[in-house]
Order: sequence, then structure tokens, then C-alpha cells
Amino acid sequence: MAERIEIVNARMADSGAPLSVRLDGEQIEWVGPPEDMPNDASITRRIDAQGQVLLPGFCDSHLHLFWGGVTLDQLDMLQITDREAATSALRAFASQHPDEQLLCAFSANYTFLGAGTRPDRHALDAIVPDRALLIMAVDGHTAWANSAALELAGLTDAVPHLRGAEVVCDTSGAPTGELREGGAMDLVQRFAANGGREGICMAGDEPAASASDRARDKATLRRALATCASYGITTAVNMDGNLYQASLLGEMAQAGELPIRVSLPMRIAPHHDAARIAALIEAAQQPPIGKLSFGRIKMFMDGVFDSWTAYRTDDYPGREGDRGEPLFTPAQFNAICCQADAAGLQIQVHCVGDAAVRATLDGYQAAQQANGARDARHRIEHIDLLHPDDLKRFSQLGVVASMQPVHPPGSSGLPLEPTVSIIGRNRWGDTFPWAALHHAGVPLAFGTDWPTAPLSPFNAIHAALSRQPWAPDCPDQRLPLSEVLHAYTAGGAYAVFAEGARGHLAPAQQADLVLLSHDPHDLALDATTCHATLTICAGDIIHEVSR
Repeated sequence: MAERIEIVNARMADSGAPLSVRLDGEQIEWVGPPEDMPNDASITRRIDAQGQVLLPGFCDSHLHLFWGGVTLDQLDMLQITDREAATSALRAFASQHPDEQLLCAFSANYTFLGAGTRPDRHALDAIVPDRALLIMAVDGHTAWANSAALELAGLTDAVPHLRGAEVVCDTSGAPTGELREGGAMDLVQRFAANGGREGICMAGDEPAASASDRARDKATLRRALATCASYGITTAVNMDGNLYQASLLGEMAQAGELPIRVSLPMRIAPHHDAARIAALIEAAQQPPIGKLSFGRIKMFMDGVFDSWTAYRTDDYPGREGDRGEPLFTPAQFNAICCQADAAGLQIQVHCVGDAAVRATLDGYQAAQQANGARDARHRIEHIDLLHPDDLKRFSQLGVVASMQPVHPPGSSGLPLEPTVSIIGRNRWGDTFPWAALHHAGVPLAFGTDWPTAPLSPFNAIHAALSRQPWAPDCPDQRLPLSEVLHAYTAGGAYAVFAEGARGHLAPAQQADLVLLSHDPHDLALDATTCHATLTICAGDIIHEVSR
């Protein structure tokens, strides 16, 4: 049972005014100035915040728990920007993991071997020639395999034709080592230590898992959840749900093993047949289990710009007639939207290109016309590019914009190239339009898309506050700190229909809180100036460091 806790001598983020809070189990009982707090002899613990800032717990509105947990044992290449650094890091990682059948790295920029380059198997062979190696790109939509990994997967003998994915080949028909989208990456990833089950789950399919596999995967989820707690995250909106993860997390929730709240969707893919779609929609309607909730489905409408798989309304620069392709046909997508909406579910869709956004809005409009208007709060994830004509449709349809401040090139360790050139100079002003959406009255919910970016909300807040326009004629899409924090707390709560229960420091709200080591205004200059010293979820202290 949660304790009766008092946090005294804290400060408010906006005004810096002194603040104290009393928790009665899972709820906030009292909030106000320290001098006004009434005495209560039943308090079991009193915490002196020593002037630190107190916030509602962070809601990461877009992350991948299982995949993120898996990467905790892999090589993080986000900060690697040249061949020398890549060689040193990869060889050291290989020597530290002598028994791995497949060496796995993640979060690599497309130019991690140096500006103006793009990896292929020959470049990777020169670094690690004798071990199978797979490197996942920072966006999670492309990976590069060396020759040993391609041979391990049988891709040097035959290259399969894949729907919605591609094993890239050269003019002779030989694989280059570049693998685009999950269907291609899974062919190699299945040889990893965890069997590539995170990739199968990302696709919305069901892995074959033994009892020992399930135990390992639960341990992976526990590490991911503990990492969230260490950053002050009390609600995680997962993006890669399926029946397998629902069973794992459901068992953990029933056993009281979820330190934070988890919202899990059911992922519907274009290759799913009617029976599979119906089963996933039914599973999404199950009631909450402890801190685990459902109520959502997830789809992908397109890929990403760096592999030219984002679906856009105009041609890619230098690629006449190429605008990318949607992963769903309009008829297929609209039908699924109508079916899920009729079941009372929330729909969320990955959209990077502006044509993907438009097609998704069309699906939401079709559902509204078929089923009638309701407070559905359907979501669009990412919105890297938005056509100005579609801005007003968000508010008209009641759509939530779920966005990640770490995604714009030039932010959070991401280079500008090649992405900004692939987008095209004439479209820079339409990219990552946080402020435009906010000023249009569209609800914003912020997250990280971990592990495509660091999980730290402090890093994401820094990215939001420090972003610079790519050219003088591009609009400044930054928001003030108060709105950034709102999108990370109350905005996230609204996006999961929990605004009446959390996201604010107020009596009767759920006791989900985070205490910050430093003033969050300092994050405008440096992402490392702040960390979580105390995290409380449902009245339980789930992370604490000495202050």
C-alpha cells in the first residue's frame, strides 16, 4: 500500500513559487504554499525537496518499450559521425561480446561513416569482417548488414520480394547490405540473441516464444520500465503492441510488477487479413489491468525521408514522379478506421510525409461520417511534413498531434544531411510544425520515439527549446517552456483520455510526480543540466537519488 507522503519546500516550474504537496496513497490530497500546509500526524514520510522543481510525472506519448529494452544491451551509435569512431566502437563492442551470433548496434545516422557517405556491406566488412553485424539506423526504418550477416540470413543466395519492405540490391542483383523497413530487417534480426522478437512485435505479428523466451522478454520489459522511471516518466504510451506483449504486460500488471502506467495498442499491418484485424480490435477493447490499459490500435501509413519511403504530396528532389507510396490503400485504411472507430477505439497512425498525413485525416473523416462524431481523439504520430491545406483539418476532426522534439534534423545529435536535402529546400517551412499546430488549437502530446532517440525527456525538452530554423525564411516552430512541459504532462494525459486523473498538481489527481534536480529553464542551453531526483507513480516511490 502506498504511503502518506509529504513533499515540502519544492518550487513551481513556471513562477518558482514555493510549493508543498501531500499524498494520500494513490492520490494527491493537498497542494499549496508550505506555510499553509496543515499538520497531519499520520504522515509516514516527509521529503524535503530543498527548493527543487516539482512537476506532474512525464508522459512519454510515443515510445517502444520492448525494442527500447532490447537496445539496452546493444551498441548506441547516435554520437558516431566518422569512420574512425565507428571502427573503434564496433570493434570494441565485438570484442566485448565474443559469443553473440549477430552483433547488433542501433541509432546510427545515415552518414555515420562520414559526411556524404552511405553505408553498405563492403564498408562494414572493412570494419568487422569475421562476425555477423547488423546496424539499425536512427529512425528504425533502415538497417545495414555486413556480408557475414547477409550470409547468415541466406540473402546472398536469394533475395525475396517483400511487400512494404526491401532488401536493396545493386545493378547485378546482389544485396548491398541496406535493408529497408521491418520485413527486410527481420530476415537478419531473427539471429540476434533475443531472436528478433521485438521486430516481430513491431510488425504486429506474433513471435514463437518458449517459456524461457517469455522470461527473458519480461526481464527486458522490466529494465525498460525501470529506465523510464529513472527519467521521471510515469506514463509510457507504447507503440508496438500485439497479443504477445499484451500477455506479457498483462501478467506483469496482475502481479503488480509495472512501476509505471503503460498504454498498449494493437498494431494492425497491411498484410493482416480480416480475421486477424478483428482479433486485434477485440483485444484492444479489453479492460485495464492494474497500470496497463488498452483502447487503441496503431498503423503505419508510410516510412521515412532518408529511405525515400515517406509519402508526400510532391516529388522528391531529383526523383521525378517519386512521391513515395502509402502502405495502405485508401479503401483498406478507411475500412479499418471505420471498424475500429465503431468499436470505440482510438486510432493512431505513423505519418512522416504530408500525403500520409492527408490520407490518415481522410480515414478519420470517413470514420466520422460512417459512425457519427464523438470525442475519439484519434492521433497522428510524427508529422515531419504537413501541407498547409491540412492544418485546419486537425481541429475540425478533433485529432491529437503526437510529436517528438528530438526528430528535426539538427536536433539531438541528428545531422542536417541528407534529410534536409531529401525533403527539399522548398518544403523546409512545412516541417515539424509544433507551433503552427499549437496556435491552430491542436492538442500536442510530446514523446521521444525511444529508442530511435534518447529516452530522456530532458534531452527532448532541450531539443524543443533550442531548435533553430534551417533558413531565415523558415518559421520558428519553438514553443515556450510552459507549453513544452504541458505537452509532456497534461497534453500526454489528454491524449490517453486521462486529463481528469493526471497531468496536473491538484487535489484528487493521481499521485504521479517527478522532482527535478535543477530549474528546467536551464534546459534551453544544455540537455544535461537537469535530471529526476524523485519519481512517484500511484503514490509509490519508484526512483530516488540523494539530493
